[in-house]
Amino acid sequence: MESEDNPVVSSVASADSADGAKNTLKISSSSLNKELKMGAEYTALHLIPSPGAIPRIPGVDIFGITLPFNGVAGGDLISYVNFQDRFDLDVRIRNASVQGREDIVQELQKLRNTGGILVADVAGHEFTDAMRALMLHQAFHTAAQYEMDLNGEITVRLFEQVNTRFLKSKTLRSPAAEKDLAAFITLIYGEISHTGRFRFVSAGHPPPLVFSREYDRFVEITPDRLISYPPIGLQPGEDYADARHFERALGYKEHYTVNDLNLMGRGDILFLYTDGLVDAFSRFNLGHFERTVSRFKDGNAGEICKAVLGERDTIQEQCDDISLVVIKRN
Repeated sequence: MESEDNPVVSSVASADSADGAKNTLKISSSSLNKELKMGAEYTALHLIPSPGAIPRIPGVDIFGITLPFNGVAGGDLISYVNFQDRFDLDVRIRNASVQGREDIVQELQKLRNTGGILVADVAGHEFTDAMRALMLHQAFHTAAQYEMDLNGEITVRLFEQVNTRFLKSKTLRSPAAEKDLAAFITLIYGEISHTGRFRFVSAGHPPPLVFSREYDRFVEITPDRLISYPPIGLQPGEDYADARHFERALGYKEHYTVNDLNLMGRGDILFLYTDGLVDAFSRFNLGHFERTVSRFKDGNAGEICKAVLGERDTIQEQCDDISLVVIKRN
């Protein structure tokens, strides 16, 4: 019998092992790249709302587009709440009536002609940021279900809970971010009714823009109707029960409140967007934006949305994720 310490046998075995390891590494790398590609495509598929998800509201036309910087999936998110399709309002109204909850009945009745729109921007535009956007999407709709069961409407408590969850969770925060700097999300959530009333909550997000058909320009909105709070995941609420366990260098935030806007006239247009569309350093500024809307204001929401994005593309190369939602009162 050969000795187990035979140097010839050992060197041959070592060479075979090394070659096998290299082959295994190549196979693993190839498989990993395939899995990552599939994961990115899956994430992108679930971050882009289907056309049927857009709320159908009498007298209101809605359309939105997200353009990831990497061409597949980034940190921007558009999500809709089509109350009529997502929830059985008749059953909920009947149950609330039996329980004597007329307050909930009234809120549910309002939702028959109301739609919700969430626009969010995760700090960053890599695939990992797309995953965080997908987590936000799931957290939002899970909390929305709970809110509807409890209150018959979505309240600001939903955003308090989401803020706390992203603040506390290492899984949801960016692994590359400093504790208080880059791990945050801006968002705006609003509900538009058939009357043109838009009620919304903002967490560090660019403010809505309203284009008046009568005056053919963006109209000025007073600051008291555009109140915004710190981005999601930066500061705990001021009276959060566990706040002392999560002391933050940036302090504590006040409670979210709801802003109220109105699309007064037919043809007025409301815009929700992320800062990849227009910011202080962009060559595509509010003047370009306004002139483009003026030229296409007679189109539907989809035509206006595509025209604005097309004009921006001719003026400045994309360097971030871009999202735009157009809400037009017909």
